[in-house]
Amino acid sequence: MDVVGDKRDFNPVYEGLSDGPIKNVVKEIIKALKDDSIVGEHIRRNQIPQYYIQRHNIQILYRVALPQQWRLIYTFHTFNEGEKPKALLLELMNHDKYNKRFGYFKKASS
Repeated sequence: MDVVGDKRDFNPVYEGLSDGPIKNVVKEIIKALKDDSIVGEHIRRNQIPQYYIQRHNIQILYRVALPQQWRLIYTFHTFNEGEKPKALLLELMNHDKYNKRFGYFKKASS
């Protein structure tokens, strides 16, 4: 399977990583996806952030826990009609950004 990174949310973060445990694990995940493996946990549809639905019209989402509490978010996407699906790496983020994206921070009570 082909694997591509989102130009806005994944690629700049990945390219900015120094060689180390996070980048090494992401490389292993990319290799596994190319070998048609599913990596990580499936996220239930009602937990998919609107951000991903609006930007990519996705219905299936996966998350992978990485070293140092980072997360990789990906989906399978068909870019052109009649084409085989590709693994689309949506975002690579630290735990704080992940919590914000998925709405896990508690709101202050009034």
